[in-house]
Amino acid sequence: MRKVVLIIALFLSCISFAQESYKYIIIPSQFSFFNEANKYGLSELTKSFFQSEGYEVYYDNEKLPDDLMKNRCLALFANAFESNTMFMTKVHFELKDCTTNTLLKSQLATSREKEYKIAYTQTFRQALTSLKGKLNFKNTQFSNDVITSTPVEIKSTPEIDSDEVVEEEIDEILPNTNQLFAIPTETGYKLVNSKPETIMVLFNTSSLSIYIAKKENIQGVFIKNIYGWFFEYYQNNKLVSEKVEVKF
Repeated sequence: MRKVVLIIALFLSCISFAQESYKYIIIPSQFSFFNEANKYGLSELTKSFFQSEGYEVYYDNEKLPDDLMKNRCLALFANAFESNTMFMTKVHFELKDCTTNTLLKSQLATSREKEYKIAYTQTFRQALTSLKGKLNFKNTQFSNDVITSTPVEIKSTPEIDSDEVVEEEIDEILPNTNQLFAIPTETGYKLVNSKPETIMVLFNTSSLSIYIAKKENIQGVFIKNIYGWFFEYYQNNKLVSEKVEVKF
């Protein structure tokens, strides 16, 4: 009887371990379609995004933590891919596990900008933003010695052109009258309600979790923390922090 109990306990322990979420993400220090590391600051931008999603992020040329060195299956591997045409820059991201199974694909982000720095910055931001809230994968690797994996349905989202404003998607907002919807612009986003009326304008910074924000005559910052998105500004020398329900 004791042997049976012990076997069951070990089995449940394996299941529990197998269902733990990934802790790490590894990204390239230099994307294959660039001729230098961190071109246009996009490696840092990518790292910042995945950190804002709750992961410990390392470049592929950095010293890794001991547990990750012993078992690379504790990490996801993110990379960007381009499929440019003569007049358009096209970029998407893919996340794979240690057995090279593709777990998630981002939107195919596109830009018609002629200046490379602007075009790549736009497409990286669009592609990464499309991954927000979709990265809570369960680690199916049992140990350093035994690797188990099951076929996964690759999740992908449609191509988005940065020159298009997808206003019809506003109809998909949940029945929350306080919720805003983020529509991409050339410099960031505009946050609109269900009418739609523009409530706030966001301007990009070097971080995907921090925006310069303007609401009517009030200027401040729009930031993400573990509790959600907040519009913060000073009023009468006091810091005001307003929680904002927004769908990107």
